[in-house]
Amino acid sequence: MKPVRAKTPRKPLVKKGFQNSLKDPVGVYCRVCPLNFLDQECCIEVMNNTTVQLHTPEGYRLKRNGDYKETQYSFKQVFVTHTTQKELFDVVVSPLVDDLLHGKNDLLFTYGVTGSGKTHTMTGSPGEGGLLPRCLDMIFNSIGSFQAKRYVFKSNNRNSMDIQCEVDALLEQQKREAMPNPKTLSSKQQVDPEFAVIINIQEFCKAEEIDEDGVYGVFVSYVEIYNNYIYDLLEEVPFDPIKPKPPQSKLLHEEP
Repeated sequence: MKPVRAKTPRKPLVKKGFQNSLKDPVGVYCRVCPLNFLDQECCIEVMNNTTVQLHTPEGYRLKRNGDYKETQYSFKQVFVTHTTQKELFDVVVSPLVDDLLHGKNDLLFTYGVTGSGKTHTMTGSPGEGGLLPRCLDMIFNSIGSFQAKRYVFKSNNRNSMDIQCEVDALLEQQKREAMPNPKTLSSKQQVDPEFAVIINIQEFCKAEEIDEDGVYGVFVSYVEIYNNYIYDLLEEVPFDPIKPKPPQSKLLHEEP
């Protein structure tokens, strides 16, 4: 009888182009928020471009008679207080938008306590747009003339799209434009004049080697989640100037 050898288990096949995502599926970056006042005590020290060290506040050290310790945390990259919005976008977000335009899915979100600078990072301020307007700027700069006409792609409200020919899309556009539109934005949803300045970004940015055989459609949603209530901030609602109604929370569904 011949000895039976145990077969070496085969390694799972890894599709080309996904090796990096398997090694490092999530990149965590740290942006240090500047102090609001010069006399505030700084409890964070940037050791290098990947590590920060937290110091216990002096008042707490006095209460504990010097019983404290310093803690270090590592990130993929640390951005100091004078980092500009463009510098942050070029390093963190531009590669994600480039992946998106080449058929990959990406997720970007900010996390931190109240007042840590999440809104400023994502939205920006007048004259210095944040990550969101810069994403849109890069997307539209990149797709250019390859953007589909309105109503060629239609959301079917089931997390997917229906596709129409250009003739049907043109007919639907004419039909919708001819319909009376009594809906207006509520007072909470009125466009802030400062926000219009935010998206006027002067730094030109676009992705390279866009598939010229593709047609691109852009759909945007803007949702606020607060205390388990979900608000669609772009929803058009009838506005009653006499008795305005508060925004209605949306229902959360776990199925299509």
